[in-house]
Amino acid sequence: MKLLPNLLRRCIVLACAAVLPLAPFASIAGEVKVGLLGNLTGRAATSFGVPFKNGFELALADIAKSGVLAPTKTTIVVQPLDTNSEVTKAVTSFNQFAQQRLPIVVSDSQSPIGQAVAPLANDAKIAFISGAGSQLENKGGYAFRLADLKTSTSNVGKHLIAQGAKRVGAIVATDNPSFPTLAAGTLEGLGVNYVSTQNVTTKDSNFSAVLTNLKAANIDALVLSVLPEQAGNIIQQMVGAGMQNVKLAGTLATSPQTFTIAGKAATGLVFPQAWAPGGSRSAAFEAAYKQKYNATPTAYAGLGYQVAWLIAAAAADVEKAGKPLTGENLRTALPAASTGPLVAKHGILDLQLTPTGEAISAGTLARFADNGDIVSAGK
Repeated sequence: MKLLPNLLRRCIVLACAAVLPLAPFASIAGEVKVGLLGNLTGRAATSFGVPFKNGFELALADIAKSGVLAPTKTTIVVQPLDTNSEVTKAVTSFNQFAQQRLPIVVSDSQSPIGQAVAPLANDAKIAFISGAGSQLENKGGYAFRLADLKTSTSNVGKHLIAQGAKRVGAIVATDNPSFPTLAAGTLEGLGVNYVSTQNVTTKDSNFSAVLTNLKAANIDALVLSVLPEQAGNIIQQMVGAGMQNVKLAGTLATSPQTFTIAGKAATGLVFPQAWAPGGSRSAAFEAAYKQKYNATPTAYAGLGYQVAWLIAAAAADVEKAGKPLTGENLRTALPAASTGPLVAKHGILDLQLTPTGEAISAGTLARFADNGDIVSAGK
């Protein structure tokens, strides 16, 4: 998905400004209104949008109960809008947030959405936190990514080599810019070229021709840089093609959706996660999530939880400094808050945001257990 043209972007921002008073984007004193661009329906809902929103809202409840923000009288209020997993709807929703003069907006995932919204956020001086995997335009420094793709995907490549893989193939959905980037990161960890790379789109569901090519290349391991449901379809179709002995790895924070489709054939699939269940820091979060949503939290549920605490910490730091809760001040506070004492105590994963908007996170390797649970596969 291409970025919005500069002229169109300026027109959108100017149109918003024309009907609004000339004041900085800010919440009222003591309250931070967070706009959530949630993929709550559509293709990205099950894997990304819904778990992220659940984790975010669970954190807000924990923040309120903990009383940690009482000294600054700060409160966090989230306003979700459904993007339907579509770029055009995400842009429309962002403009609604801009009209309301929200100082900060969060997007759970999808590089095309992040790439379309980031320039608008920079123009409007709204802090923007995105789960996008690909690079974002960030001339004003307002856009932050949650994904450290290079570290995590490189570890996947190293894992395959350690497991004895010699002839590694790849299936890459090239119409989403994240997936080629992720595949390249895995390649870096492999230290050898893919013997066969098969390009697909995120709309594909029949992979018979692709698997025929990979089988002919005599691969012993396969890297899947595709959507979670596509990974499930590919694995299922590999069984039918007689490719059961191929080691499997994913480049994405894979969701249970993959296992639901592929069944036990997905057991052992290794993939990078920002977070996976089972850590001592997250025991209380996991129990609360299971009790409320009757499900095991995924990596994106963990990210949602972490981001809510991050925003709370940044807002508290801004208020302690006696400054207004504007997009500019929140943007400035986010990097230090990401490793500050509040997040260190209450967060569940190691995630540092840099002043240039990048993320630093070693994450973890995860895999599917034979019952479909996502469990840690090591650092």
